[in-house]
Amino acid sequence: MGFITVLGVLALLSSTRAAMFPKTGAPCDFTDVTVDDEVVSRLIARLPEGMESGPQDYRPIFPGLQVGGITVHGLSKLRQFGPVIPYCTNGSRMVQVEIYSDGETHFLAPWKTCSGDSGHIKFDASLTRFTFQFRVTESTAAGVKLEFDRALPVVTQGVRIFVDGAAPAIRATVEVLSALLPAFTEHLFSSQFSQNVSKAFQLTNQ
Repeated sequence: MGFITVLGVLALLSSTRAAMFPKTGAPCDFTDVTVDDEVVSRLIARLPEGMESGPQDYRPIFPGLQVGGITVHGLSKLRQFGPVIPYCTNGSRMVQVEIYSDGETHFLAPWKTCSGDSGHIKFDASLTRFTFQFRVTESTAAGVKLEFDRALPVVTQGVRIFVDGAAPAIRATVEVLSALLPAFTEHLFSSQFSQNVSKAFQLTNQ
């Protein structure tokens, strides 16, 4: 059961991946458009502290092991790094800003086995930094309205996977594997982060 649990953790984390492609620039008019740090801070503050990422029902990963849906935590604690930068993409007005988290953003998923064992899988990183890109959709005397476009990964470091509730040998094996495969786990964390940030901004606009 221990080896199956380890494989289940890796299968769960690799189930979602995102592809992001940069865009080319073109001239556009930023006359009377001012986007300051306060505008971005208000957008970040509206993000949920906790959010469900997809269906929450338990599903079998391997015989004897089921894993529930992923929840993301700490999005509202993201912080700005550096100034807001305006730019143009195919004639559209855009802005981008560097956003980072120093370990407060993480993912959780419950697990259980047919033998009655249960716990949570925690997936976090000691440091993540992303470039958030926004589209300027409206600019009036009352202010500027931004629409989230994408989050591009810049740095992801110290990714760790913990299996709470499992036997010590299983916990140690998973932690060692996450340390031995940094490129794999960093990519998975960045992919999950980008997709969930996009979903969170969509929810705040509803």
